Amino acid sequence: MLSTAQIEQFEEEGYLLLSNLISKEIIEKAEHAMWNTLGMDTDHPDTWDQVQRPFLTNFYIENMAHERRIELFGVTHPDLLECCTPDYLTILNQLAERYPSIPHCKSDHPDAIWAMNQFPISAEWKITSPHLDGYSRDLRLDPGSFRASSLTYLTDANSHQGTTVIWPEGPERIREFRKQNPNLSNKIRTMLTHLPQIDLGEPMEVVAKQGDVLFFHHLLPHTGTINACSSPRFAIRYMCLCFECRPWQKRGEWNIWMP
Repeated sequence: MLSTAQIEQFEEEGYLLLSNLISKEIIEKAEHAMWNTLGMDTDHPDTWDQVQRPFLTNFYIENMAHERRIELFGVTHPDLLECCTPDYLTILNQLAERYPSIPHCKSDHPDAIWAMNQFPISAEWKITSPHLDGYSRDLRLDPGSFRASSLTYLTDANSHQGTTVIWPEGPERIREFRKQNPNLSNKIRTMLTHLPQIDLGEPMEVVAKQGDVLFFHHLLPHTGTINACSSPRFAIRYMCLCFECRPWQKRGEWNIWMP
């Protein structure tokens, strides 16, 4: 269970990084399953450019070649879903239940994996503009677009290795900006256009180890980065098939699981 200080950090700064939440045995099996799902060989970088879909599997593939990012939507491999452990669910629910008025998925478990895989690329590493999840949808900031979500690391995410960059002071700065601008539209996409006007504080690169989980809520400004290192960075979020979650539709019938 989380401490009072951890819960306060999550509410005020919008994130919580927990180390070794997923056991070594489970996370190593999951990493192996990801390599198999991609149809790639960990020891041969020449196989890392294209997904070789395994026989009799069905999932969506998005290959963003310009930044060597390969995302998979709707992967149901059991070794990947096993990362959704009882300990993980306990923490997630403890964070989510603090926001009962925010609409959320009624399913206790996800149905599939959203794989977010960042492969090495020869380019300058830099921090891009922050965003809030849901900005491309017709979603609103109040009472909140989701209660708690997470990113589970199947590999290490060292500095400049496809890390997520967050603005921990951002949630409080956004809350203050909205108090000062009460007539501003409640839509997330409107807030996105105003983020450049807000002093969000200093960005922080989230450096993580295999088995760590980054939890975050709907007011955390963040952005993804390229992988300027030599090894891939694998991470996952979860997906569901619930009709109630269609506002979080990602690909085909698959929605982002927002418990």
